[in-house]
Amino acid sequence: MSPQDRELKKQLLVMKGEALRVKLRLEKQRLLLPLQWAGDGFSVWRSPGLAAALEALSRFVPDGKLGRWLKDGARLWAVWRLLRRALSR
Repeated sequence: MSPQDRELKKQLLVMKGEALRVKLRLEKQRLLLPLQWAGDGFSVWRSPGLAAALEALSRFVPDGKLGRWLKDGARLWAVWRLLRRALSR
């Protein structure tokens, strides 16, 4: 095998690697698309003060349905932030 053939083979392997990287990136974007759509629906939960406000409100509201709803909202916000952080890596 001549040096030119080796160089050509090396370039083809580099191009194949790049093509695979692009393919995997597109596949990842396609798989994460439904999660991003779901995340758009929870955009309200992204504000940092919302969980603190919900937690404070749940302390003042008697232990009824509204108090439980507020506590669950604070938990949902915390879970959402963790999932978002994990998926962004």
